[in-house]
Amino acid sequence: MNEYRLDIIIDDDHPAYLWAKKQSDSVNAFGHIGTHIDCYSTIPDESYFLSEIVLIDCTKIMPSIESIKNIDLKGKALLLYTGALNIYGYGTKEYGEAQTFLSEEVLNDILTGQPRFILIDACGIGTHGKQHIRFDKMCENHNCFVVENILLNDEIVNTIQKVEIIVDLNSKSTGKVCKVSAIC
Repeated sequence: MNEYRLDIIIDDDHPAYLWAKKQSDSVNAFGHIGTHIDCYSTIPDESYFLSEIVLIDCTKIMPSIESIKNIDLKGKALLLYTGALNIYGYGTKEYGEAQTFLSEEVLNDILTGQPRFILIDACGIGTHGKQHIRFDKMCENHNCFVVENILLNDEIVNTIQKVEIIVDLNSKSTGKVCKVSAIC
């Protein structure tokens, strides 16, 4: 078994770091850069998770209701591999504009399956703004959390078996920084 870090390390000269530093609520802003979970109404009940994964290749198209039927998600981590982070790089305009979002209907079906996490190598599962926050809250209401900005590539995707997630629950931000590793 091999272990690979999937979380983004943000240096203090990265544009996202510099942006967060300039915000009037920089404590909150720092929680929302790099690999993190948005926690608007609740937080995970533990800081450490080791979970089996279910991988969906979203490099060509995001999942449809038909493509997620009969997938056992209960208590697992659903990994949505879009390729966006690997192709565009974190924090670029193209990364932010990548069409990597779920429909509400598909998200509802996913949540019916009771996954513990949804991990994505993009900036979220809903479009920026109100839908992003609403989708994260929908997940939280089902005791599921979205881990954004995961570093993935074809080699890891082809061998990953489990993911280890460590969440900084002590952060005052609604964004909880995460350390994520692939167990391959």
